[in-house]
Amino acid sequence: MRSDVSNTALILSLLEDTVDINTLEEACLAFARELFMVVLQTLDDELLKHRAEGLVCVGKRSRTILTKIGEIRITRRLYRKATNGKKARCRFLLDEALKIQPRRRVTHGLLRLMVSLSTRLSFRESAEVLEEAGFPRVSHATVHAEVRRYGELVKKRLENQRRLVFEFGQELSSPTGKKKVPFLILEVDGLLVGLQGGHGRKQEIKLGVAYEGWEIQGKQRKLQNATVMMGAFENGDDFWESFSACLSERYDFSVIQVIVNGDGARWIQEQAGVYFKGCIVQLDRFHLMRDLRLLFRNKAKELMSVLETGDIQVFMDTLESLEPEVPEKKRKLFNKLLRQCRKYPSHLVDYRSRLREEQRQGYFFSGLGVAETMVDKKLANRMKKRGMRWSREGAWCMALLLMLRANGQLHQWLEETSHEDIQNPVKEATIRKRIASRTLLQDPTWRHVCIPSLNGPTRPWKIALRALAGLAST
Repeated sequence: MRSDVSNTALILSLLEDTVDINTLEEACLAFARELFMVVLQTLDDELLKHRAEGLVCVGKRSRTILTKIGEIRITRRLYRKATNGKKARCRFLLDEALKIQPRRRVTHGLLRLMVSLSTRLSFRESAEVLEEAGFPRVSHATVHAEVRRYGELVKKRLENQRRLVFEFGQELSSPTGKKKVPFLILEVDGLLVGLQGGHGRKQEIKLGVAYEGWEIQGKQRKLQNATVMMGAFENGDDFWESFSACLSERYDFSVIQVIVNGDGARWIQEQAGVYFKGCIVQLDRFHLMRDLRLLFRNKAKELMSVLETGDIQVFMDTLESLEPEVPEKKRKLFNKLLRQCRKYPSHLVDYRSRLREEQRQGYFFSGLGVAETMVDKKLANRMKKRGMRWSREGAWCMALLLMLRANGQLHQWLEETSHEDIQNPVKEATIRKRIASRTLLQDPTWRHVCIPSLNGPTRPWKIALRALAGLAST
């Protein structure tokens, strides 16, 4: 501890050139940077005294790091292990002690701020805001590179989780156990974003939100325990595998009635039932009403009122009878809508009327359609509305970080994620040994409880998993 005299001298030295609170703040930051370098130098000296036997100091090297208190220039010792003519790897003991990464100029605290800010603003705007706020200047390319790196770590984690379930048949579980709720509502949608490399190139970002119902807060309704999944998945199978693997860690699907709501895309209407046995699938009312309004304007409400009665045949007959009124320029939209309604007639029925009486008792059920709002607020605001174009991998990474932000997990993820790549949590050999000893595989019905159904389009993982479980191929 400094003596009172030393403390007084320090304070007076800081006040020498102080004009106002702003100059005092700058003086304190400058002092903090000097103190930072002194502490690092002292630690490097101590590491020299207590270095391991055989380590020889071969010189000093300098580097610049960017911190939340400013730019710091540090000098530390380089060590090499004494060997008999063999080439040895050089080490910086200070870097190892403080986990300072090679070829990385920004400290983790500033990195977290950069990545979090970039989920709200463009990379260039993020760099400008950081500089205006008094942080060290970083280029927008640096911000972009860090977003890619953190996004790739999230992607690797999701892929590991998906493989554990769908390739190795491992049942996931959380430390608090799996929840048993009566209903789980899944709403899914997609957003096309522009890609770099030419006009008209698009990439679909798939989004899904799962929630247990609604909490009534005055006149408003809030989603209960919502979980969001986003990503630039190549196809519906990849999306449903990742989403269902994530949800299977939290929920016991053996006792849950799953309700799926989405537009007429095949990856929604057909593939949802493959991954959630016995689920109720509904054509999204927002998209249906939007198309009807574009086609028939005032008659759209009449058509929807017919649909709400539950008489699908009357609705279809009415829709087909209006075909002569459709102008030529809207014929393509009409044919698409008509094909969807003919292909999925049972999905036109409101999900509430398809629930059993005992399922409805004691619960509040609302209309569905939250996915469109999620796409607009959580995804499009950052990735589409500003005329931006993305690389495929860049779109992946940004979508995953936006997913963490939507789930309220971004800060925790950035705080806990180490600088090293995420490794597969279970070795392949260990997984196979564990699977071979599982008694669950002796019961063919386990696949409907622990993981999504193996029915539907044949994929390599399904063939392998069926063979492992002793099930016949379909």
